[in-house]
Amino acid sequence: MLSGYIGTAQDVVDIINSCLINKEGILDFFSNGNFISLYVERGYVKAFSTASIPSHNVKNKSALLFYHMSEVLEHPEGFFTFREDKLNENFLVLERPIQAEELVLQLQLVSTELRSLMEKVITPFAILKVQKPFEGMEKYNEKSLYEIISSSEDSILDTIRKVKELFSQGFLDIHQFYSVGEEKEKLHVEYLIKDVEARKINLSSILENLLLSKFTGLLKTQDFELYYVKGKPISLYPVNYDVFEFFINPNNSLQVNVVSMDAVSMNLYMLRHSDKRSISNLHGDFIEVGKVFMGISKSKSSGLITLYTPQRKFYVLYEEGNLRGILQEEQGHIKAVSQLKLEKPFWIDLVLYEPMGNMSAVVYLFLINLVYGTLLKHAGDVAQSVMGYIASSSIFLYEEGSIKYRKNPKEEDDTILSFLSTLLDIGYRTLGQKKLEEALEFALQPYRDVFKIMDVEEFIKLPDESASR
Repeated sequence: MLSGYIGTAQDVVDIINSCLINKEGILDFFSNGNFISLYVERGYVKAFSTASIPSHNVKNKSALLFYHMSEVLEHPEGFFTFREDKLNENFLVLERPIQAEELVLQLQLVSTELRSLMEKVITPFAILKVQKPFEGMEKYNEKSLYEIISSSEDSILDTIRKVKELFSQGFLDIHQFYSVGEEKEKLHVEYLIKDVEARKINLSSILENLLLSKFTGLLKTQDFELYYVKGKPISLYPVNYDVFEFFINPNNSLQVNVVSMDAVSMNLYMLRHSDKRSISNLHGDFIEVGKVFMGISKSKSSGLITLYTPQRKFYVLYEEGNLRGILQEEQGHIKAVSQLKLEKPFWIDLVLYEPMGNMSAVVYLFLINLVYGTLLKHAGDVAQSVMGYIASSSIFLYEEGSIKYRKNPKEEDDTILSFLSTLLDIGYRTLGQKKLEEALEFALQPYRDVFKIMDVEEFIKLPDESASR
């Protein structure tokens, strides 16, 4: 297998010329978040495949090939692979094989014509509308340029030039914008608060505003990241119940950032905290990054590819095989970027999608420490039995005076609630129901307002007394 990086249109031309001569197999290009595969046999392209090929009404397969390859030529920043492989059912077989020289020449002409037409059409998926009658207008009315190209009996060059002519003469105009296969919301990132010291803002007011505005995004400091969906916190990383104490008595040296982000992108961005990494901290010399991109695209997987360089990090977000966007992190701040420009050396992580919500586990950890602290205060002799339980646990550990998780917990893990019930059972037996409930209510009181503003009160439910005894 051959593979490598492409950075210019000339790179694309050189690869086509070199891989089509005396070779038989599949040439893949990955650029601008999309891939196209060409099936080649000794100097000829005989078939091609992309993720966005329509399943019907493709009268002009060669025109579609030129269209998709012109996109590669226009946005060449990406990767390629060539592998010896057989033609399969996912490919569209061309009406006639196309030689390498013809492909290159036609691509350069098509790219020039399309670039000129896009100044009027904006996007190939814009729906066009006939403004005044003309012969054959049914081929154009309420169709996108992409549909016109794929259904035309003419060459792609003739079709593009005809559409340009109809626009210039006032026969066609844009009716509405619609992007086939791209109608989903794209990556959105915006800083609402950036690097503001905690002592200079009213954190309670901010939390209340996040709730009322149904905020989706994250609130972050140097110590933690708190993720929200529609005004409700769903995750905290790293897992640490001290976050509730911070909102009551903020560490004035910490800087607060509030970053708005769409929910789908945020759930993918959160994967950077996952323990389940398919690839972890692998040096770029040991892997072809292009193969990773193509693999996640072709398998239609969702996940996060993280690329680390000495100066910055890149988070490449994939949703069901489609590139959702790229985030660049530099000096602790993130922003959306349109291109990925790697510098050596670099390292790579790959995490496939899994749910990352953990807010209930965070609240339960807070309650576990609250109950344990209450027991120590009123019945210190129970510490030994609790430490014995923790020592044998695969989930909990005792460190720096508090009970913590050994690893990121799953919300569905009943062991967490079981341990909380065990602590309550010890409390009922040593202190009695009334004294324990009064002590816990007193300990919870300072946090009530924060829990209410954060909308996590549903988790502040201690297991039923009868169930724990």
